[in-house]
Amino acid sequence: MRPVHRICAETGKSVTYMTILQSSVNLAVALQGLGLKKGDVVALSSENRFEFTVTSLAIIYCGGVLSTLNVTYSPGEIIHILNITKPKFIFTSPITAQNIYDCSKDLQHVEKLILFGEYDIVPGVFYDDLVKNQVNIDDFTLVDVNGAEDVVAVMCSSGTTGLPKGVMLTHVNFLTLSVHMKYYLDTSQQRHKHNVTNALSLIPWFHAYGFITTLAIMCMHIEIVFLVRFEEQQFLETIQKYKINMMTIVPPLAVFLAKHPLVPRYDLSSLNEVWCGAAPLSKEIQAAVSQRAGIGHIRQGYGLTEVTMACCVDLTGGGKQGSCGTPAPGMKIKVLDIDTGKKLGPYEEGELWIKSPLRMKGYLGDCAAGDALLDAEGYLQTGDVGCYDEDGFFYIVDRLKELIKYKGFQVAPAELEALLLRLSGVADCGVVGRSDEIAGELPVAFVVPQPGASLSAQEIQAYVASKVSPAKRLRGGVIFVEEIPKNPSGKILRKELRKMLDTKVNSKL
Repeated sequence: MRPVHRICAETGKSVTYMTILQSSVNLAVALQGLGLKKGDVVALSSENRFEFTVTSLAIIYCGGVLSTLNVTYSPGEIIHILNITKPKFIFTSPITAQNIYDCSKDLQHVEKLILFGEYDIVPGVFYDDLVKNQVNIDDFTLVDVNGAEDVVAVMCSSGTTGLPKGVMLTHVNFLTLSVHMKYYLDTSQQRHKHNVTNALSLIPWFHAYGFITTLAIMCMHIEIVFLVRFEEQQFLETIQKYKINMMTIVPPLAVFLAKHPLVPRYDLSSLNEVWCGAAPLSKEIQAAVSQRAGIGHIRQGYGLTEVTMACCVDLTGGGKQGSCGTPAPGMKIKVLDIDTGKKLGPYEEGELWIKSPLRMKGYLGDCAAGDALLDAEGYLQTGDVGCYDEDGFFYIVDRLKELIKYKGFQVAPAELEALLLRLSGVADCGVVGRSDEIAGELPVAFVVPQPGASLSAQEIQAYVASKVSPAKRLRGGVIFVEEIPKNPSGKILRKELRKMLDTKVNSKL
């Protein structure tokens, strides 16, 4: 039998799963030698690369808790997460090393930085030195854990307001999700008479969607070809060269496949499983991709980090376009009237509440915020508005929560508003998302200037861009207004801001 590999499409380098296993055991023993104990948090800040997988597995073997960091996080965001998770060690790639060092050097709980690569950009220990000592795999023993209670990873989620929250997911959460994904894939392959032997991984692994799905696919012993970043030609060439069978994508990639002139020049016929998540995908784009690229039905899924990503998956062959599918095994979803809390029936739109074995343990350092999402029956409030049809297929209509989704990344308006209010010349502000076919939503700021201030929209955009990660930039623009609409208690009426935005957009048409 041919060994299964993980392949970097940019470099062509490949590593067998057996090598990954050996390296991860080597690293686990080395980490234990450095003092890593069960329950210790280890942070990982890196783009997609071979070391990412080895490091993640080694931490899990040791009973440690993995905390992944978005490589585009600003210093303020990094410090916020490090103060929540309190990692003992931090693994970092060269592209984030300086930023991580600057943010962690004064934190007493951070004992060591461990560096990928061969250059001593900052003080630390080299990853290569930790994995070079060969350990007999048969002699290695995994640290015993309570799968239902012990946390395996803390993945970042913005919640509904403010800075990112640390979602605690258990070993059972991960194992159950892996079993679910195997069920989805096996069912689809049997139903549609095709076979999946390899998959393309492009979604960043520091993102819960990318990490959890890629780990599950690896557990199914499917070969993984990965990309570090999206580049139009390379993305298409990789599918054609490696005859990719399966890939997980986000809506902007679906739009690319549906509309970009490069797509017809490549043979994408090997694709038979394309799963889309992180944000709703329109039925029009679903149909366009199927027709134009000839890759069959794009399977849309729905989930959130707080429920280990997967809540629904569409297993049809295209008969329910626009739907995110039916509830996952063991999962219950109810739709409640937003104002009255009354349970709704088919085609009635309301807020989705989910009861699932995949539910998070809670938010690290903020138990009250996690508990506040649960009702008396154990259903978790999603903040998403949707409905289901007579066959039990769900459709996501809108988000009740205030989050903006830019290319699958969550942007909390309250964080941007707090930042804007620190800028001299800004009297008041409100942030909402503007619909965008490519990105999903673009953050737009409504700004009330201080009397006599001479701020320009460009200055405000540049200021925000200097303080936040790329996803949170005001790409939708800045609109100057005389007043921000609010209710009597002072809460911003975002619905009114969206109306104002629609009026302004329509006036330009």
